[in-house]
Amino acid sequence: MLRLLLADGIGPATARRLIDHLGSPSAVLRASIDAVTQVDGLTPRAATAIVKSIAASDPEAERRALQAIGARFVAFTDAEFPPMLCDIPDPPAVLRIRGKPLANLGPALAVVGTRRASAYGRRQAWRFASALASAGITIISGGARGIDAEAHRAAVRANGRTVVVLGSGLARPYPPEHEGLFDEVVACGGTIVSDLPVRQPPRPGQFPRRNRIVSGLSIGVLVVEAPRRSGAMITARLAIEDQGREAWAIPGSVEHHHSAGGHQAIAEGWAALVQSPDDLLQWIDDAGWFRSS
Repeated sequence: MLRLLLADGIGPATARRLIDHLGSPSAVLRASIDAVTQVDGLTPRAATAIVKSIAASDPEAERRALQAIGARFVAFTDAEFPPMLCDIPDPPAVLRIRGKPLANLGPALAVVGTRRASAYGRRQAWRFASALASAGITIISGGARGIDAEAHRAAVRANGRTVVVLGSGLARPYPPEHEGLFDEVVACGGTIVSDLPVRQPPRPGQFPRRNRIVSGLSIGVLVVEAPRRSGAMITARLAIEDQGREAWAIPGSVEHHHSAGGHQAIAEGWAALVQSPDDLLQWIDDAGWFRSS
């Protein structure tokens, strides 16, 4: 089963369709292109790609590479797979995890924003992440420069828990200058996670894929400081429109374009304005997340 789930381009939904049609995981692994083409919704081109991807899948080599850096697999079918990710439209088939298991995160909140953060943005990221982590909220972010890194550092300093979702493989952490921060996150009881092969280098198309995990692990997304066209705003939109989560935004300067994304979200009504960590903590309490964790 792991060989099937590790095949590039095969998610849980496709794996289920293949197994339902062909009878078992082992039958899928042996199937020809013609047999896979008979699966409902798969074109000959897609079937060819699936068969080639399965043939190239090598769980044992990947496992050895993960063990070398103190990491492991967590498949969609495992009890350790985070329940929040099971509910999103396109969950990853397999996660690669280094650090504490993700099954019992408790209430988790994504903190996102621009890589080119202003001093104000960094202060707010630290202020909110520190207060939320101190209250027992797990801070989720993407490990990037700017707002992401500030949120992770604040959670660590507050003796809280934080999860870094990489847009590269665990053995190729990006950005490379944050490798020390990622080690500190693990040492302090946090987690580094990726759905990419362990040695996969960072590539632009992988970051939107990463963003669905950032929001998917979270009850909602807090936009600290972000331009209108940015990965942070894509993550927040994804949370609202595809995953049924919440979104909040911190107001910033009207003179700074890095605040424009959050301001637009507030004006359009799909992100709630928050001015203090207490605002968010009250919402989380009112929504019952502390009681259900």
